[in-house]
Amino acid sequence: MIEEISQIPLATATIILISITISTVNTLINRLLVSRFVGWEEYKTMQKEIAEYRSQTTLAMRTKDKKLMEKLKKKESQILNMQKKMAKPQLILFALSFSYIFVWWFVLTPLYGANIVAYVPGIASINVFWWYFICSMLFGTLSSRLLGVMPIE
Repeated sequence: MIEEISQIPLATATIILISITISTVNTLINRLLVSRFVGWEEYKTMQKEIAEYRSQTTLAMRTKDKKLMEKLKKKESQILNMQKKMAKPQLILFALSFSYIFVWWFVLTPLYGANIVAYVPGIASINVFWWYFICSMLFGTLSSRLLGVMPIE
């Protein structure tokens, strides 16, 4: 137990640094892909239009407003085309994201195994799988916010 805890600071910091690096690279690649295939201003505009379309569709279904449903049905093909255009960079990024699993599988797991790599006093001892997951979610969100890639809310 003492030996496992003694390696925690280095393991914790190493995984944090790897997560920060991967998250930042992932966000930059996402930004580049969207700029290349769609363009940021057009991407933001399409996100807003799709969000508005979805909210109107939900409203029409809840209220059973047939006029609104017909109006939205006419706009459906335009929305589908927008979604198709926006999906291209996301699909490329999704395929690229599988390479990050190899970092976890072939580097972190053999290096740290089932050992505890982080410890939250009184709450939990965290192994490499969960610590990497927590760090990648945190730093992925932060890098997306900092680099302006977060989707419209």
